[in-house]
Amino acid sequence: MPCRYRLSWPTTPVPYLWKGATMQAFCAFLGFLTAFFGVLTAVQAGPSAGPEMLPLPAAVLSLDGPDWLLAPDSKNVGREEKWFQAPRPGAKKTKVPWIIQDAFPGYHGVAWYWRDFTPPANVRPEGRTLLRFWAVDYKADVWLNGQPVGTHEGGESMFVLDVTHAIKPGEVNRLAVRVLNPTHRPIDGIVLNETPHRNKALPYSSGSAWNQGGIIDSVELLLTPAARIEDLFAKPDWKTGAVCVEATVGNASAHPVAGRLEFTIAPAASGETVAVARCDRELPPGETRVEAQLRVPGWRLWELNDPFLYRVTARLVTDSPPGLDESSVRTGFRDFRFEKGAFRLNGRRLYLRCSHTGNCCPIGLELPHDPDLLRRDLVNAKAMGFNAIRFIAGVA
Repeated sequence: MPCRYRLSWPTTPVPYLWKGATMQAFCAFLGFLTAFFGVLTAVQAGPSAGPEMLPLPAAVLSLDGPDWLLAPDSKNVGREEKWFQAPRPGAKKTKVPWIIQDAFPGYHGVAWYWRDFTPPANVRPEGRTLLRFWAVDYKADVWLNGQPVGTHEGGESMFVLDVTHAIKPGEVNRLAVRVLNPTHRPIDGIVLNETPHRNKALPYSSGSAWNQGGIIDSVELLLTPAARIEDLFAKPDWKTGAVCVEATVGNASAHPVAGRLEFTIAPAASGETVAVARCDRELPPGETRVEAQLRVPGWRLWELNDPFLYRVTARLVTDSPPGLDESSVRTGFRDFRFEKGAFRLNGRRLYLRCSHTGNCCPIGLELPHDPDLLRRDLVNAKAMGFNAIRFIAGVA
């Protein structure tokens, strides 16, 4: 059942309405009211009532950086020899995110990564500890403290593994990742040309992309409550200003949880909320899909010279067990289509002035050692008069 909505706030913040001494007096008055009613509430509650337990939000700890070790496994013997227990002699230091081929030029096949870290305890009642990989190219098998915790195939998609059973809070933990960068020789039943590999080629040839691989995006440790927002999707309607929102909520506990959900939308740059929807929902164990609709007053369209974006935020609060989680996604109002023999943006004919790029950077190829390299590419393309770019070798 969709959530009921909808409240809107004025777009002019209070500080711009009252300034100087008037604003200071108003803030002082608010402070007095807060203190007065705080004391009054404490007196009414009585001496036996303790402080209210506030839900602790999810925490995200980055495992990125130069503290990783990397070794090739050219004979594919690492699983049998239990390389997941300890780094191999001759393993080289490397950073994540990055590619295998910087430390081992010209190498393709199986490689192993290791990283030691000391995590804090997850003190959220019935909370879970998760590992999130934003991208591993191409296949990943993951161990934590010698225990297998999951596998994933696909070089451009994020995946999350629940490691609550394997994590050791307050101690040194060892993360091991076996990465397959496919070749023409079958490994785990996988060969390069039978995977979604864009234009990667072995051997490299003109017009192709190099067959790089590895942990090519961030790795994070998540300390989450029992119920959390696993996914958030927003679909705006450029003609009406309505935004259909769909949240996937996961409940990792063994019992239903009562949850309060709030969806808001705000201009991404300035952040003032312009619409909100709220609903209560019982969340059974597993995944629940929750839908809502927001309507933006006076919505602005995304245009080539005014790429205006909004941010949709979903917030989940539970009482038993107490928990708080939040997720957000950017979106914009636009319509782009080919119709009646022409490209059209927001109903108006558009003449495309387009080039293409292989998205190649020094050393890391699609993974720049300096992210500003790609930003400058786009700025320069726009300065030359282009209004579109075709990425022919993957998007950074």
